[in-house]
Amino acid sequence: MDTRQIFAALANPDTRAMYARVVLDQIPGTSTAKQSRALQNLQRVGLIDDADGAWSPTEAFRELLAEGASGTPKGYERFLEHGRVARWPSKAADKDGLIRWIMDQCLATDERVEERELNDRIERFSDDPALIRRHCVDTGYITRAPDGSEYRR
Repeated sequence: MDTRQIFAALANPDTRAMYARVVLDQIPGTSTAKQSRALQNLQRVGLIDDADGAWSPTEAFRELLAEGASGTPKGYERFLEHGRVARWPSKAADKDGLIRWIMDQCLATDERVEERELNDRIERFSDDPALIRRHCVDTGYITRAPDGSEYRR
């Protein structure tokens, strides 16, 4: 269930009004084209179901609340989606924590790797491995050989 699609659907006033009618069981007998589109949009995002020819709300909100009850991501996890950076933190401490977590996943403590290998590892988490690599060198979290041939922690 994609919460962004649900919120986008409910951002439309006609779709939102139609959802309220479905929840309150006040769907008109005949629908205008606009109302039909709203019903289709609500069904597409999983908020309503057409069971036996009658529209009814699904358990979508109950499921979303249950997901939220399991815990809101904390720390660097707030900035990840499916294990990849979805957005960069604005606060320096959050950015540093996120980048350190990525490096912890990419480079063992006494391991030495070439730049190409390090970039390949970082790309599992971000589309901008150079940004992460440079930040780690600048902050001293990893070191680079003087000739730039390898990196290590």
